[in-house]
Amino acid sequence: SNDRWIAIACFTDAEWQALVEEAGSPEWMRDPKFATLADRLANQDEIDQHIESWTRQHDRYDLMHRLQARGIPAGVCQDAQDRYERDPQLAHLDWLTDVDHTEMGTWPTREVPVKWNRTPPTMRGVTNRGAPCYGEDNRYVYGELLGLGSREIDRLAEEGIIAEGLTSV
Repeated sequence: SNDRWIAIACFTDAEWQALVEEAGSPEWMRDPKFATLADRLANQDEIDQHIESWTRQHDRYDLMHRLQARGIPAGVCQDAQDRYERDPQLAHLDWLTDVDHTEMGTWPTREVPVKWNRTPPTMRGVTNRGAPCYGEDNRYVYGELLGLGSREIDRLAEEGIIAEGLTSV
């Protein structure tokens, strides 16, 4: 795909020289108009064109790791699929959890970004499922939690005072 990006930032001459070496020291990178950071900033559009031509020849993840190993700030610009399928840091953090939903079925959801050892939060919550649909838990709330009987709940629903079991809007 053409729309796959890697961000590279060289703030020091040492980082620039490491990038030049990693790129195989092409002639354009040795041009005096790119000698200093100020020169590179003044000619940024031209550098961007050259860097784009060079990076297109490489897998962006492989290139990111190679550049980082040389001390060059570099990172893959990820889309949702990249984060879901390829990001090792997010995978290590267990950043997604499967949540069951009444209408959508099982759905991967971002997990709570903090980890507590005594009371670990989870997107599944105490119900071990996703958020309920409108009115889905009313019978439980009115009956179990508030102590109303089935007949009273039915009567309130018939009179339109409470919504019951509405899973679609």
